[in-house]
Amino acid sequence: MYLIKKVSEISGVSVRTLHHYDEIGLLSPRKNEHGYRYYTEEDLSYLQTILFYKYLGFTLKEIKGLLKQDESEILPHLKRQLILMKEEKQRILTLIDTLEKTIESQERRITMPTKEKFKGLIFQDNQKYRQAAIDMYGKDVIESAIEKQKGKEQELTAGFNEIFFAFANNKSHQLEADSIENVALAKRLHDHLCKYSFDCPVSTFKDIGYNYVQNEEFKEQLDQFGEGTAQYICDAIIEYVNKNI
Repeated sequence: MYLIKKVSEISGVSVRTLHHYDEIGLLSPRKNEHGYRYYTEEDLSYLQTILFYKYLGFTLKEIKGLLKQDESEILPHLKRQLILMKEEKQRILTLIDTLEKTIESQERRITMPTKEKFKGLIFQDNQKYRQAAIDMYGKDVIESAIEKQKGKEQELTAGFNEIFFAFANNKSHQLEADSIENVALAKRLHDHLCKYSFDCPVSTFKDIGYNYVQNEEFKEQLDQFGEGTAQYICDAIIEYVNKNI
């Protein structure tokens, strides 16, 4: 039997957060004859599962739905999480490899291919960017997009990266942002959003272009592909939209 304070010490989860889990029905403690709330060993295993899913980027609502699918058996969740963790491990190993190559290129004063610099630094919908997107486009739109992306995350990310690298390459070759090539890339980006995220009207796509520059989180992410890339993509999107209104 573990009282809530002890569970907080063991797991690193604050008492306040444990109370919140209780309030939303995600993890509720039992009560003894004296009215004290306590957790069992089984509850701690359940909490571990919750924390694994949180680490992997799932929202509490998504976690609650996943755990409700089979409340009596934790093992399937552990197996699923192991698969996801192995994928995360591969991403981390890729980042380590990229960092080592970057250090080597600096030490040996050799030029590192642009694409290699960003291997592992993928454009992805983590929690920080998800919340920014919700703030801009609304929770229903983003949650619907997230549902649409499930099982296709790698394809989605690869597509974004390919398009953004192409924009960065055009910029490095001093092509104008409103060139035919970049308008075609903007169309590819629009089609990609419609296919993997949500049915994006042209007017909304224009707002997305502006937000790439106005929102610091998105601007910082896109400028990883090269300083000024966010503005460059924004200008290309505006030109594409103007030609399709």
